[in-house]
Amino acid sequence: MFLEPKESILNLNAYKPNFGASNLKKLIRLSANENALGYTPRIDKELKIENINRYPPQHSAELIKTISKINNLDQNKLILGNGSDDLISVIAQTFLKPGDEAIYTEYGFLQFPQSITIAGGEKKIAKDINFHVSVDNILKLITDKTRLIFLANANNPTGTFISKNEIYRLINSIPENVLLVYDAAYAEYIRNDDYIDGSELVEKYNNVIMLRTFSKLHGLAGLRLGWGYSNSKIINYLMAVRGPFSVNSIAIEAGIIAMKDIDFQNYCYDFNIKSMKFMEIELKKLGINFINSSANFILMNLSEHKKYLAKDAVLFFKNNGVLVREMNVYNLPDYIRVSLGTEEENNYFLKLLKKFITQNDN
Repeated sequence: MFLEPKESILNLNAYKPNFGASNLKKLIRLSANENALGYTPRIDKELKIENINRYPPQHSAELIKTISKINNLDQNKLILGNGSDDLISVIAQTFLKPGDEAIYTEYGFLQFPQSITIAGGEKKIAKDINFHVSVDNILKLITDKTRLIFLANANNPTGTFISKNEIYRLINSIPENVLLVYDAAYAEYIRNDDYIDGSELVEKYNNVIMLRTFSKLHGLAGLRLGWGYSNSKIINYLMAVRGPFSVNSIAIEAGIIAMKDIDFQNYCYDFNIKSMKFMEIELKKLGINFINSSANFILMNLSEHKKYLAKDAVLFFKNNGVLVREMNVYNLPDYIRVSLGTEEENNYFLKLLKKFITQNDN
């Protein structure tokens, strides 16, 4: 006889990011939506690794101040996390009890359902329409048991986002006792008047929390650093649940440096736009259908080449030193998700893709 966990955990599989693996020593990883350009060079020059025998601050005033100043946000409404997925988990633990319902979208971030289940909540899936979040389908699922709505905008793995008007229609249509968790992990890649990153929602509504990350454009995925923005009451609740030393000292220091380097952020943004346009042109030449993406990755449909499934393409790429992401977990067996790499990496991927298509269509 041994102690078993709570019922919601009994049949739960561990969340294992499937970045892929290969026996080859040299690999190009285009499977994890990381910044191929890495992080700002200023970190190598300015980062001071010291006092790591001391616990980090529970609430880094300097990093909070930096985020606040650059984004013109209220310091009292900010919270740091060990990656934004840490905050997703804390939110679910804070606001869900057994029997409570939480809504997430069909192609939403996999951490959403995982966190709901761990907290003991009931999952409700809002179907997407043409790979875009449907506000109407979210609203149809709301009941008196609904506590949370998880929405990634732009979404992963589709790369699509819904407009500012649709977001306002959503928030104006949900009860005030339902919290909208607005995950804007890819916001830095989007400069579009029709897009809203979520911060202005927090200023107008008491039931919104915006989440951001340093893992994408800032290139700090390995340090696990994210942040959230909400009204101070919600932030205080989350601070009470979050681990006391959630964010490590090195991540804090690197985050301050990265946030201040606007030139590097602009460089990464411009490179992403250029790479995306190039990739779209080349995919059209090869007859590959894809979902137009506003992030740093593309969801590709290989159904025109049905002799082999996407899993065969994933294996082919892996054997040739390139890792891409298959989409079976989203019930999309014909699709692969490919992150944008360096110019050299993108060219090599396209060369392999052309070879795969040629081999399989003959």
